[in-house]
Amino acid sequence: MSFDAASSYSRITLNDLPRAPKTAPKPTGIQKAIEWSLFLVFGLTIALAGIALYAVNRPEHRAVPNRMSEGLAADRVNVLLIGSSPRTTESLMLLSIQPSTGRAALMSIPVDLWVRIGRSGQRPLRAAYSVGDENGYPGGGTGLTVDTVEHIVDVPIHGYARFSIGDVQRLVDKMGGIDVDARHGVYEYRSKLRFHRGAQHLNGTRAIRYAYSAAVAGLAASNRFAREERQQDVIIAALSKAIETRRSIESLQSTFGALTATNLSSSNIDLLARALRRDNRIRRISFEPYLDSFDVTSVAYRGEAVRPRGGNFTALHVVADAALQ
Repeated sequence: MSFDAASSYSRITLNDLPRAPKTAPKPTGIQKAIEWSLFLVFGLTIALAGIALYAVNRPEHRAVPNRMSEGLAADRVNVLLIGSSPRTTESLMLLSIQPSTGRAALMSIPVDLWVRIGRSGQRPLRAAYSVGDENGYPGGGTGLTVDTVEHIVDVPIHGYARFSIGDVQRLVDKMGGIDVDARHGVYEYRSKLRFHRGAQHLNGTRAIRYAYSAAVAGLAASNRFAREERQQDVIIAALSKAIETRRSIESLQSTFGALTATNLSSSNIDLLARALRRDNRIRRISFEPYLDSFDVTSVAYRGEAVRPRGGNFTALHVVADAALQ
């Protein structure tokens, strides 16, 4: 007896079952309101992001205001000199000039001074440039550096000049070298250059090795403030030589105007150079007597930094305010 399974039983598939007509569910009033709210929020977010992107990239937002007129009115102009390398800020100096008399002072501000940087908490002062650039601060990294230093010393900053170490080298070579009077002898062991104590002539290469290298040995090598002193040696020697003749003033203008980033106009630089020629002496100022070194072991930074003794910046304010007295 044969049994035909195929004819006795057939598998029922989903396609054989009766289907109910499909109808799209209608959203409720609350669902519609939520959808429109989400759409509006998304659209508003995109619009605000576009506005913010445009705002932070406007030339006006990226510029640091020139406040020379304020300084001239007060008969004291303060210019922040920012020395940098591709990776970090190497030096910060505030040049103060009294236009009516030509009196001038150059104060070094430690780049590892432990301060509050914008909304990023406590960090070394050198971090102001990267923080300002990354967070869209008005004027970018330079703007935040200028504003932070202004808060530290409690005197207004009317202009700035940002230069690289290469700019210093080219300026010194362009002027035929500079003469410095080294207070301490040092040995730069990367280039194997030795700098003796006393008067010496430096070309561009030797000047930047002397002033900016951290690879030095000698009696004063372990003193962080000795490096600031050597930087002052080079900057003061370069400024002094640049203002000796009319031709050198033009050289100074081209250097500040072309080789560096600055918010000073050519007429500003000419005015300051003429003021410096009246006295041709620049007083040196260091905050070393008012600072202590300490080790930092925070999440954002590890290393050695400096801070005002007792955590009080008042002494720094007093010294900066009296710079031209």
